[in-house]
Amino acid sequence: MEKLLQWAVNNSDQDQLKQDAEAIRRGDYKPDPSKFDPRVIEAILGKDDATLMKESVQCIADPNDSMENKEIALDNLELLVEGIDNAKNIQNMGLWPVLISLLEDNDRQVRSGIAWVCGTALQNNPDAQKAFLEHKGLPVLLKLLSSGQKEERTKAQYAISGLLKHCPDAVRDFKQMNGFQTMTDVLKQNLDDASTVRKIVFLYNILILENTPLAEELIKDGIVGTLNEIIVKYTTEKDEDMVEKALRTLHTLIQQKKSQVSEIITSDMKSKIQQAQGTFGADNLNLDKNEWEDLLSN
Repeated sequence: MEKLLQWAVNNSDQDQLKQDAEAIRRGDYKPDPSKFDPRVIEAILGKDDATLMKESVQCIADPNDSMENKEIALDNLELLVEGIDNAKNIQNMGLWPVLISLLEDNDRQVRSGIAWVCGTALQNNPDAQKAFLEHKGLPVLLKLLSSGQKEERTKAQYAISGLLKHCPDAVRDFKQMNGFQTMTDVLKQNLDDASTVRKIVFLYNILILENTPLAEELIKDGIVGTLNEIIVKYTTEKDEDMVEKALRTLHTLIQQKKSQVSEIITSDMKSKIQQAQGTFGADNLNLDKNEWEDLLSN
């Protein structure tokens, strides 16, 4: 390819090349791609993103390719779909069915890597969220979420988070699949996993703010008791950020539920909240005076 490129340069009118280059920079001239060998253009400019995405997916889906190559392809694909246009083009290129099928690949690294790719593509991207739902990707993610493998669970939670935020249709479908009960169960079963707890609690706060009826659903699933356990555990472990997130989510539940505090927070819970307040300081937990009163009122 280098010899081909060198030949193309040597056998061109150098003065004309210079004039054309200056005209292109000014926007006065657009070269006709049909006049150039595509291999030369590719050598100069590199492959376009769509081609790179297709090649990455082909590598990952090839059962005969090496895991080393697949890991490189997964990293490249994740970087590519960070661009919102590339994420939208997953649907245009017909890649969603392949990616979703790879969420059930025999190799754990592939399953986890593809969940991460999906999560990145779905972030703040309504078109990608809609396409993912249409291709029935949510049940597969839910299956990964409830798996025993931490890496898969973490990556699935990331993808589900990207799908649910700002997407009422996804929240509706997730609810119908008992997804919130599953996620709350994951939270209860992994209270020692600070990373998982932090992310789920933070996600719940965002989703309750966006979807008021969700407060009732989560209360039925037992989230209040779980938040109390988190407050108690991480007050003891001096994790201020975790306690703040749990208190913030608890306050959001109260606000959205619009019921008496006593119906949600027991006297025992209030004592645990006061203990957290005394341990870290009211100001450090970033709740204002009115919010503390909401949590601790009779």
